[in-house]
Amino acid sequence: MARIVVLYDSWSKSDAKQIWEDMLRDSLGPDYTKHDIVYVENRAGAYKWSTDVKENVKEAFGDPDFIKESIRCAEVVLSGFAPMTASVMDSDPALKVIGIARGGPVNVDAAAATARGIMLVGTVGRNAISVADQTMGFILSESRHIARHSMALKTGTYFTDVEKLGRKYLGGYAFQELEGKTLGLIGFGEVGRRVSKRAHAFDMKVQVFDPYITAEALAKDDCAKSELEPLLRTSDFISIHAKLTPETTHMLNAERIALMKPSATIINSARGEIIDEKTLYEALKAKKIAGAALDVFEEDPVKPDNPLLKLDNVTVTPHTAGRSPEVERRGYQQVAEATARYLRGEEIRRAQIANPKVLER
Repeated sequence: MARIVVLYDSWSKSDAKQIWEDMLRDSLGPDYTKHDIVYVENRAGAYKWSTDVKENVKEAFGDPDFIKESIRCAEVVLSGFAPMTASVMDSDPALKVIGIARGGPVNVDAAAATARGIMLVGTVGRNAISVADQTMGFILSESRHIARHSMALKTGTYFTDVEKLGRKYLGGYAFQELEGKTLGLIGFGEVGRRVSKRAHAFDMKVQVFDPYITAEALAKDDCAKSELEPLLRTSDFISIHAKLTPETTHMLNAERIALMKPSATIINSARGEIIDEKTLYEALKAKKIAGAALDVFEEDPVKPDNPLLKLDNVTVTPHTAGRSPEVERRGYQQVAEATARYLRGEEIRRAQIANPKVLER
């Protein structure tokens, strides 16, 4: 029998406890009652969801002291946002598995987990469909200026401008048809692959920069492999779907943004830090590139004084691309299934193990 502690996040999703229970019951089947499964609400504390790094974790929510008390003697701890720092891990010598029901388990100190022989289990492609849908929505919105015209009508500026300029008003917008346009994808994982499929439905050409995938593999998805600089020079729309790593931080800097077409639009629904936000702002303000559609920011949640919010050639959403009821349940399900496999002594999908070096111990 294993002790499993589920730190459910009702602050984020009201029925989180019920979903965890449903998924664990389904995954464990008759073995559910053989284990000591404890459900504890992950209550507010020192960590209040922020992109600021604290004790090697970020985007965390919860009270570490309360968590330490709650997880004692647990072999498995499951959560969505609980701050799993080194000190939290040290409070539970029995801990063997941490399961986090989100794409990037950045609320866990992965290096500390590896050093302690604790397996960190996450999810794969949990929000890929939602993010791909929103990315395509951004492309459509920017090509047709949907968000800008909606705002102009609602605020009344449209009527003032039309009265002043007449039909010339529409001449200020560079409308585009997507057929034949080139979409450049930076990253071709679960999200990027789905975006390419949607773009092909609009008869767009798709080229990809991803050093971890071959030209032959991309060709199967009717995509062309490209290096980053040529992709930036030739794409009409550039969409980021890479993980945040030291190599990708500020990957799009001043030098690379300067390579983009003046008519190009950049889309980011991955991580804000991949773009040098100050440089992007300057390029957009000077109209060196046509526009941007952003779901993520360097400082996330986005602050009301972020200068990008003041630009009329930027469409923004508050980190909602990966949100849907299906996404939430998919994340819980994947972690519950991985937990069941661990408890049965079976192999967990390698792609779900966020610290694979732990397997070498």
